[in-house]
Amino acid sequence: MRKSFSKKPPTIFGPKVPAGCGRAQNHGTAAPGGKSWGSSNGDPEWTAMEKASETRLKRVRELMRDKQARDTTGLFPAEGLKIVRDMAAKGHALDFVIVSSGFLRDIGNKSFLHDLGKRGIPLFETGNKNFERMSSLQHSQGILAVAKKPHVPELAGAGDKGALLVLCDGIQDPGNLGAIVRTSIAFGADSILLTGENVDVYNPKVVRASSGMILDIPLYRCNTAALDYLRNEGYRLLVSRPRQRNSKDVTELKGYSGPLSILAFGSEGKGVSREISAKADVFFHIPVHAGVESLNVTAAAAISLYLFAR
Repeated sequence: MRKSFSKKPPTIFGPKVPAGCGRAQNHGTAAPGGKSWGSSNGDPEWTAMEKASETRLKRVRELMRDKQARDTTGLFPAEGLKIVRDMAAKGHALDFVIVSSGFLRDIGNKSFLHDLGKRGIPLFETGNKNFERMSSLQHSQGILAVAKKPHVPELAGAGDKGALLVLCDGIQDPGNLGAIVRTSIAFGADSILLTGENVDVYNPKVVRASSGMILDIPLYRCNTAALDYLRNEGYRLLVSRPRQRNSKDVTELKGYSGPLSILAFGSEGKGVSREISAKADVFFHIPVHAGVESLNVTAAAAISLYLFAR
């Protein structure tokens, strides 16, 4: 029987820095069970690492596949060198980092880990096969961070949500949701609204598809009452759907918007729900050739946001 999560987060994910992680003071002597390295120019500062325990590896595997584990611990995994590097550079709270033994063969990788260690971020190593068992990628880069999961609040009451909001309604494909988040940031959206049964925003594939940018834009859970509130505050709701008689060409969209706008995109199979569509101020479509009903929601969002941002 699979071990269930208690309400109290596991102690291995706590803020305490394990012995040997961070800056070592022994100029080359690794922590017990760990390894260390120094810079090639004789820098006396060293970074020590510990072997990741099987308990820690098991917990990370659970975070990778189980939303309940992520919700209970308040943590989520982020995989890939660029994503981990960007998250660290932006100051996001990294609980710890695990790398494969193969990752340590590159001197540039060691330099990056050395910088993390100096900042007090716990560092752990595991064998290549163990890392592959944790990874969600076919070709892993050998580095994974576990980070603190920001709370996604319910949208309620006054407050500046920004001029352009993107509403994602019931999007289940993690790659699509992550790509929409990344695209929204690229074209200047201020916040993301989540309605319906969307995939978990901290699913590893969402994090990967967003290139880690899921942490770089405010996220709000939104129900129909909150949507009514926004519309009463002056937001116009612009809903994407396949071409119909009363829908506007996407190239005309900006003329039907206002200073405060919400662009809504729906699930791959069903589109925007009836409950949300019933509140639309404008429907819009992207013209396509005959025989093609509609575009993938990621492509539709990219085209719409690009044209809207011009």
